Amino acid sequence: MAPFLTRWWPIRSWDSLAYLVILVAITVVSFPALTSGDLHNFNNDFYQYSARHEAVRKSLAEHHQYPLRSHWFGGGFPTIGDPEDPTLNPLILLTLTFGAVYGLKVIVFLALQVGGLGMYALTRNVFGYTRWGALFSGLAFGLSLFLPLRILDGNPNEAYAMFLPLCLILVISRRQTTLLLIFPLVLYTMLSDGKHNALMVIFFLSLVCLLHWIPIFNIFESVEAGQDWRPLATLIGVVILTFLLGAVRYLPALALIQSKGGLMNLDLYYGTRAYAPSGIFAYPWEQLWQEMIAWKGRVGLVTAGALPVSLFGLSVICFWRRAVPWLILLLIFSWLILAHHAPFDLLKLLWNLPVFSSLYRPYKYFSYHLAFVVAAGSGQFFWLLTRLKWRWLENLLSLVLISFLLLFLIPQNYQVQAKTFVFQPPDFSPTEYYQLQGSGLARNRKEPLEAITYFCLIRNIGTIDWYTGIPIAEKAQPKYFIDLSGNLGPNPNYRGEVYLAEDPTLDLSAEIHPNSIRIQAPSVRPATIIVNQNYHRGWRTNAGELYDADGLLGLRLEAVGVDRIRLSYRPTSFYLGLSISLVTLVGIVILIFRIENFQGGTFL
Repeated sequence: MAPFLTRWWPIRSWDSLAYLVILVAITVVSFPALTSGDLHNFNNDFYQYSARHEAVRKSLAEHHQYPLRSHWFGGGFPTIGDPEDPTLNPLILLTLTFGAVYGLKVIVFLALQVGGLGMYALTRNVFGYTRWGALFSGLAFGLSLFLPLRILDGNPNEAYAMFLPLCLILVISRRQTTLLLIFPLVLYTMLSDGKHNALMVIFFLSLVCLLHWIPIFNIFESVEAGQDWRPLATLIGVVILTFLLGAVRYLPALALIQSKGGLMNLDLYYGTRAYAPSGIFAYPWEQLWQEMIAWKGRVGLVTAGALPVSLFGLSVICFWRRAVPWLILLLIFSWLILAHHAPFDLLKLLWNLPVFSSLYRPYKYFSYHLAFVVAAGSGQFFWLLTRLKWRWLENLLSLVLISFLLLFLIPQNYQVQAKTFVFQPPDFSPTEYYQLQGSGLARNRKEPLEAITYFCLIRNIGTIDWYTGIPIAEKAQPKYFIDLSGNLGPNPNYRGEVYLAEDPTLDLSAEIHPNSIRIQAPSVRPATIIVNQNYHRGWRTNAGELYDADGLLGLRLEAVGVDRIRLSYRPTSFYLGLSISLVTLVGIVILIFRIENFQGGTFL
């Protein structure tokens, strides 16, 4: 095992047993999802994300192109710039291996395991908890309901919230390989799906490091005296390194964001442009405390259970110096999730900052922090049991407490997962490429099936009115309109996917791929070819002159001699980002090599 893992995840008989207990418990509650095969979550959000993953698979497997754009989305969309695009996420390998739907299930399962096992390793070896306390915390977080409920709501790309314990482990590592490569790779993986939850993990890490910097608190028990500044400095350095290493992902996204108003004034399809209580979906105080302790069976994203919350409260009383930092974090994120329901609206104050200005659903972005804090803080209670006269009594009471925790969380978690993937999808056959647009349909939809982006994609059909957080102008014309009953109506303005402007009735032979379009040129010159795809500046051609034809991709041909025309999509932001990423990676490898060979293998 790698040195950085053996330091924080030591292999001892008790630890091996504890890891096994957590692994088995999470596998048991995940059994319905893992055995659901090709069954779908019949949810509009789920079909959004499965379509994005399926587009990557089709681009690679069927078109043999690494997708920088997609002709299936929005009449031609630069997907490499879409913040939620999974193309450059390392875990896309799982959906390429297992397929889009089952691959997402595997990603969620692995994230749950990372959360539970990571919490045990964090509390046992970094926070210095007893073995029973660490096991309690690991099970409490690994079996918490935030992620299963978000999957039920159709959001598998929020799985990276479970990476929070792993990030806290990595933030205090002193191994150069960890800090220069592994930690940035973990952060990059979390950030590459474009969800705000990953940024809120960094926000949480920053607060933890700041609290640790305060002399009276020592959150990281394993950090040597006098080293309190290192976690915060490490985090800042790794975040900067992550953005350099991931420039190939972030520059195209920033280019698209900048074209839609920039980070401070982002033009989103959803949400609100100005802070107003009516557009901010926050928890009322009554709902927050009731769901947190599952009062009268009421569960939600913040549910930890009455037992962990009670043990957390006792820990604050008995071990105030060690528990108060967690209490402070609990108050901060409860404050944020309450938003305008709190006496003073902290979220409104933060709304003036980048990223926070688009958090119009605080219950989604701060719930898992509360589950984490309660799970981490409640494990401190088991220090109290070590003061008992008899060791067997400590073990017995610990087993009883953990049993009560499992008796609550396992059925709750299992029930959620059992009702998530239950829909048997129809078998659609592929067809020749054309594009659809809904008639009177919501963009974020789950019916009719023939109009859902995912099922259109399976059939090789484009969806012009697809759902994306950052929409661009959709100028392409659909071949058909489709209504709620699935009825198709021809579009009288449709002229074909590729046609001659001077004679639209002339049938031009063309092949449309994600990154390229091949056209058999007409014999007449001059000629103007119109491609029924949105115009973007990243297009290049081997003949003629490209131009913006009222939002569509136009090509003027003057000279003769070129019969086979190839249009290629090559966005500058992607290649600039790729260059920065490669240079950064080479620099990291060289630096690691030099440190390993000349400085004994430690860094920071």
